[in-house]
Amino acid sequence: MVYLAGQVRSAEAGFVDVRDRATWTELFYDLVLAFGVSQIAHVLAQHPDWATLAGCLLVLVPLWWAWVDVVMAMNAVHETVLQRVFLLLAGLATYGMSVAAPHALETRSEALLYAGCYLALRLLIGEAIRRECAVYTIHPYRAGLAFALVLFATAVLPPGLRTAGWALAVVAEILAPLVLSGHLRQLAFGVNHLPERFGLFIIIALGENVVSVGAWVAGRRLGPLELLAVSLAFLTGCALWWLYFHLVASAIAHALRTHPTPSVVVRDVLSYGHLVLVLGLLLVSVGADRIVVEPTHVPHRFAAALLPVGAALFTLTFCYTRRRMFGAASLTRFAGALALFALGGAAPWLPGLATLGSAAALLVAVNGLEHWLISSGREVPMIFKKAQLASSGA
Repeated sequence: MVYLAGQVRSAEAGFVDVRDRATWTELFYDLVLAFGVSQIAHVLAQHPDWATLAGCLLVLVPLWWAWVDVVMAMNAVHETVLQRVFLLLAGLATYGMSVAAPHALETRSEALLYAGCYLALRLLIGEAIRRECAVYTIHPYRAGLAFALVLFATAVLPPGLRTAGWALAVVAEILAPLVLSGHLRQLAFGVNHLPERFGLFIIIALGENVVSVGAWVAGRRLGPLELLAVSLAFLTGCALWWLYFHLVASAIAHALRTHPTPSVVVRDVLSYGHLVLVLGLLLVSVGADRIVVEPTHVPHRFAAALLPVGAALFTLTFCYTRRRMFGAASLTRFAGALALFALGGAAPWLPGLATLGSAAALLVAVNGLEHWLISSGREVPMIFKKAQLASSGA
């Protein structure tokens, strides 16, 4: 993963105004990644089981990690024609990965396309850093390139060996920022640009839930129960949006300004934390798709739990990210996540509509309680407190 300086804060340099807002080219690149996430969600929707979920994670993580590195590379420079070309070429490589992702673990040709595009993307990122950003940072680019080479070299193996090789490479890539954390503590990061970029992708991932549910019911005759299910799915998306953008988006920018080690926020909150957020939204999307088609049906055991467990992961992740930023976690969100996990355990014995309605009600309750506490001048109760809070931000 690459970490660079944009509008930055560091002990030596203070704030430097380089980039404050996302560009249109960056937003176009985001749409390409969103296509990849939707491709992966479609595979899980067709075959909802543990093996498919594990395979989806193997092809999702390199897509996400490369997107993070591209965001970091563009965080450090003003956009020029050259950088636009870089983003468009990166989009082409990501598009190739997205096209191949559904069958990359099954067929050699798709595996070679996926791994070849990933290798090309890593080479592009490295060239962009060398030309534009090397003065700003020390970065684990060589590690990222090594993982891409492993994926490409093992793409020609039989499916079982290919999966094992890719799993080792993906796990190693996930752990790389932790291993290299000593270097990252000396770096500085974007204050406004980074929270906006990651927040915009959360918006796109939420939009995928709206689009996928609408696509599943389009052209079908909708009775009262189907209409109710669609409405509850949309309400669930609204509640998830509120969980993120009512407090968290501004809190991330605040943490980048005030945290004694901003690299912790970038690594743990933006990179790791948002990967789990995207995974949670993917599970919610797949679970909602299956429920709205047959709202009175009791889904298969694994499929039944997708929506509440995805919503629980999304909610619980905020406890982790808030503790990493400010030293404590929200009791309201922790309790809400536990309730959603419990709902996931009960879901295999409930009609899909009951699961969807209960999940929507729990999410709305968490948001409503937090809004009432804050608007009435009360504090949101905290748990897992460190000895000294780094900040009292939301």
